[in-house]
Amino acid sequence: MISRDSGRAAARTSRAKARKKSKHSTTKRWVWIGTGTVLILILGASAWVATRALVVKNELESAQSLIDRVQTEAQDFNLDALAASSAKLSEHSARAVAHAQDPVWRATEMVPYLGDNLSAVRIVAESIDEIVQDVAAPAVAAVTEFDLSTRDPDTGGFDLTPLTRAREVIAAAKPIFATSLERLDEIDQAKTLGPVTAAVTRLQGLLTTAGAPLDSAGDLLNVATAALGVEAPRNYLLAFQNNAESTALGGSAASYTLLSVDNGAVAVIGQEGSSTFVEGTAVDVAVDQSALDLYSEYIRSYVNTSTSRPDFPTAASIMSAFWQRDQGSAVDGVISIDPLALALILKATGPIDLPSGDILSSEKAVSLLVNEVYFRFDSFGDPKLADAFFQSAASAVLTKITSGDFDIKAMVSALSVGIEQGSVMMWSANESEQSQLDGYRIQGVLPKANDQSTLIGTYFRDTSASKIDYYLQTSSATTSDVCDAPENPTFTTSVTLHSNLTPDQAAALPPYIQGLNFGARMFSTQVFIYGPVAATLTEARIDSEGVESVVNAGNVDLSRPVASFTVYLAPGESSTVTATFLGAPGGYGPLEVRGTPMINTTAVSVEPASCG
Repeated sequence: MISRDSGRAAARTSRAKARKKSKHSTTKRWVWIGTGTVLILILGASAWVATRALVVKNELESAQSLIDRVQTEAQDFNLDALAASSAKLSEHSARAVAHAQDPVWRATEMVPYLGDNLSAVRIVAESIDEIVQDVAAPAVAAVTEFDLSTRDPDTGGFDLTPLTRAREVIAAAKPIFATSLERLDEIDQAKTLGPVTAAVTRLQGLLTTAGAPLDSAGDLLNVATAALGVEAPRNYLLAFQNNAESTALGGSAASYTLLSVDNGAVAVIGQEGSSTFVEGTAVDVAVDQSALDLYSEYIRSYVNTSTSRPDFPTAASIMSAFWQRDQGSAVDGVISIDPLALALILKATGPIDLPSGDILSSEKAVSLLVNEVYFRFDSFGDPKLADAFFQSAASAVLTKITSGDFDIKAMVSALSVGIEQGSVMMWSANESEQSQLDGYRIQGVLPKANDQSTLIGTYFRDTSASKIDYYLQTSSATTSDVCDAPENPTFTTSVTLHSNLTPDQAAALPPYIQGLNFGARMFSTQVFIYGPVAATLTEARIDSEGVESVVNAGNVDLSRPVASFTVYLAPGESSTVTATFLGAPGGYGPLEVRGTPMINTTAVSVEPASCG
């Protein structure tokens, strides 16, 4: 028989077991609930991040396509489309970075490997957005808001505010690019997936390669704003070269216009022809003896032959000295154009009416200014008549340009082509500003090394005292074994000159075109072939000749060997001269041939163009 106490004890034990079982079940239930909740949160967070990642991916891809479009529209100067694309680009980059900075996204960056990829994507998105919002958008705004018809209320000149803004954007861009590169370099690409790694690498490449163009834009903007008189008024000498009487840089420089530039306001304050300068007495300008040996004292004794050497700083310093000595004022720089550049500019401005009743157009500018004018005026009898015609043409063109009434896209294209072919050059008397032009074609200098391009120069100088080069045809052919023998390559260049005239046509020309030295009987031209930097001239020969062709003494000028020839041609004759150079050991870039911008464009062949 069980006692009452034993029964009560058993009951208590049973209830305790029941409570323990119940508590265990409750704990187990809460564990399951907690685990489930965590799983749900993880799954939810994963879904949230996955959704965000998809959005970021799509937004960045859209931004990338727009970046390509913006670049194309900027190059085409399609300003309306550029503004619209820039606005869309800003929207896409902003949405991408907003999603990548989501708190859940940032928390998930703590997860190994997955977090490394999310962090990398966020950094890419943040970098792109910062560049778009703080660099690209302000730059596009500065360009698209530029209005040539807007005038400064105080000076009446061009509104230069966009240039100031552009300088500020470039100044801000450098630290932004540097910071983005630092953050990208800190990403551990060993832990990122292929597409993420590719995005990081691509952005690193874009930022790295953007540095040089950014520096270039900054240099050119600094020079442009200074040249436009933003900081102080400037006076510039505008020289007009006549390619019908060829010299290395273009042609005889016999017409000059003095420009005043003050905070965007441009005015003509003086014009002179070569007859108003004291000729035969050298100006006090230091010129290398090598240049004097090749081109004689004429280069600094006669202002019109100052362009004989293929080095615009030499020519400009001589022109500047002539102006100061003979006209009584110093200039801040020299700008040179020729009729080939003028024809390009007229495509942007359209035809211009001249006081003479002539219409200056892109199709007629060259023939009118360097040939027809000498049928109209006796420049031996009264040279001031032709000078006055040139001066009126220069004034009319400048008036058109300063009015802002032209197609800016066409003008940018015209100036780019003119600079590239050597028809537009600029020199600053300010050494700091001049140094910022180093490496640009507008400076009118030969490269100082062969590593970027292996340059051969072919230049001409009329020695007939004529305007006969309107009828001269030229060509050059350059070959090299640099691809097969880079340690001791040879370079051979042949230059052919041909007179396009018949004897009867030559006899019918005005005396000023025929020339002072030989009349219509024959014409003489010097040919200068410049080899690669540090090369050696090994041969200079005559392959064919007209009346006569002469090999002159060679020299080393501008750190390059020079072969010199004088070619005498009767009307209709041809001559070919050849120079061979042995290159020094070193790196050689692709072969390139530059030369005098001729009225009849020099036909150029190069073999090989590159070594693949």
